[in-house]
Amino acid sequence: MTTAAPAPPPLRRNAEYRRWLVGDICLELGTGIGTFAFPLVTLVVTGSLGATGLVGMIQGIGGLAGLIPGGLLADRFGRRRLRLLAGSTGVLLQAILVAVLVAGWGSVAVLAVIAFLDRFRAALLGAASDAMLKQIVPPAQLARAAAVNEGRDAAVEMAAGPVGGALVGLSVVFPPLAQLLGNLGSVLATWRMRGRYLPRAEDHAPTRVRDDLREAVAWTLSQRVRIQLLGVATLVNLGMNGLLLTVLLHLTASGVPTGRVGLLNTVFAASILLGAFLAPRLVDRVSTGMLVTAPILLMTVAGVFVPFAPGLLAIGAAYAVMGIGLAPLNAAAQGFFMHITPVSMQGRIGALMGMVAMGLMPLAPAVAGWGLELTGPRPTMILFAVIIGLGALVVLGGKDLRRVPVASRWESYAREQGLSAGD
Repeated sequence: MTTAAPAPPPLRRNAEYRRWLVGDICLELGTGIGTFAFPLVTLVVTGSLGATGLVGMIQGIGGLAGLIPGGLLADRFGRRRLRLLAGSTGVLLQAILVAVLVAGWGSVAVLAVIAFLDRFRAALLGAASDAMLKQIVPPAQLARAAAVNEGRDAAVEMAAGPVGGALVGLSVVFPPLAQLLGNLGSVLATWRMRGRYLPRAEDHAPTRVRDDLREAVAWTLSQRVRIQLLGVATLVNLGMNGLLLTVLLHLTASGVPTGRVGLLNTVFAASILLGAFLAPRLVDRVSTGMLVTAPILLMTVAGVFVPFAPGLLAIGAAYAVMGIGLAPLNAAAQGFFMHITPVSMQGRIGALMGMVAMGLMPLAPAVAGWGLELTGPRPTMILFAVIIGLGALVVLGGKDLRRVPVASRWESYAREQGLSAGD
């Protein structure tokens, strides 16, 4: 006679998960403030929209350059150690940025170098944090953990906009100081974690880097549902981020106070937070395919409206519509793909998907900055809205993606479709 395995304790009772989450909250809060404020800091220091777009593009390239090496590192070395190193180097680089701004050395070249290095560092070492989550949280709780992450990100985003805008208004050195403190908090929380979170057994036979990468590429290309999601994510990420950044730069350059501009970010984040509150219930009751499709259609409609919005209130309403479905979408998609990806490949698969999904992202700030200078705000916003619409067309045509069932059926669906859920 067999007995059923006891149910795992709730996430809130998982002490190791709490330490992981606190570290991530500290890091995300500091990074959120710094990320929101950095284009404004660059604009204040250089006085040029084009230069701001160029620095943002170089920053994005730094993130892309670190993704694949970061995924390989996360699948070869202790993930806790990598997370400690990520926070420590983040403290160092933000301290350098503060010193540069205080000394008045913030030229376009210097800001671009610091931006590139910081984003490269974050991508190179930051992959370990998400890669270790499957080792901390039981499989049955991955969807809820992903939903909690979405709620955390939304709460951080809601605070980051107005706080970042207000800090820039006080002094350009305050946002990097906030990011420095966030990295320090992550280091302290990670230090208290007890596991080493090795991606492989210590007696695992050594492998070559190119073989590891080839294995991850083959794994990714073997699943049409991943390829469809990557196509959608690439277009929607570029369109959404470009649209939001265009609005941010246009309003700031038009003389709208940065605090008021930050409130738009707060509306967007509050909408995401509401969606995150609903996400744990939705992932348990609604098919993953529907949770991917419906939000992207909403984003498309709202994105088309933004270029013609008559004022801040109307833009805020569009932001609320765009944000409401993001948390359920990400919780369902990320939870599903984390579920079917082996522990030993979490870093590489995450890096490859991130590389493709964000491959065009460096174009967003460049197109936003140059588009505003050359064609004006409305044509630039329309361009990004069209790109979001192309993402909607891909998801409507992606049958494999739309057929992914509710979270409780992921395991059986993965077996039926030949998708592995473990090592």
